[in-house]
Amino acid sequence: MSVRLQGHFLLAGAIGAILASLLIFLLPGPEGPTGIGSIPTNVVAVLSGLLLLVGVPALYRAQAKQVGILGLVGVALLWIAAVSLLLVLTGVQILDLTVPGVIPHPGGEGPPPAALISAILGGVLILIGGAIVGITMIRAHVFRASIGRMILISSVLLLPMAFVGGNGLLGTILINIDLALFYAGLAWAGAAISFPVKPTQVSQSSVQRQ
Repeated sequence: MSVRLQGHFLLAGAIGAILASLLIFLLPGPEGPTGIGSIPTNVVAVLSGLLLLVGVPALYRAQAKQVGILGLVGVALLWIAAVSLLLVLTGVQILDLTVPGVIPHPGGEGPPPAALISAILGGVLILIGGAIVGITMIRAHVFRASIGRMILISSVLLLPMAFVGGNGLLGTILINIDLALFYAGLAWAGAAISFPVKPTQVSQSSVQRQ
């Protein structure tokens, strides 16, 4: 598969993930935005996750020589984060909604432990992997530095957003806004891979001045 085609998958998957972040509030689940997401929200998230599984590796392939092993590690962490957040977490929520009793609820109320573990793991992986990808992307000079900064800042902000907002509605709003910004950075990178800008031709006069 070509890098450019993977860029299309990255762009589409990231846009879908942004949409899923918004649907948490537009189409909340039975317990509201702070509880388990609705079926439509989770379906969009799963489809986005599948697209990102194909598209995320393009972040490394497009700049492999420049980012090296460290860049590969960062992209691998983001790939696993997509599995944890957009496939495992949403799969648990879909099963909990459609087949009550299948997913254990030791506390009786609130999200099941399997969902909490997947959410925490995915958040930590985005924090670490996003920071690595953002830094290596800025240093590689293959993409616009602003794309790397957007990925770096949004991933690092996940931790303070979680502490500031807590487990209530404010925390859900802050975390999902930050995740939407993170996925927007991925979408921007996907667009850069999918629709590369042709280098401008240097005029003869500028060559002579050099």
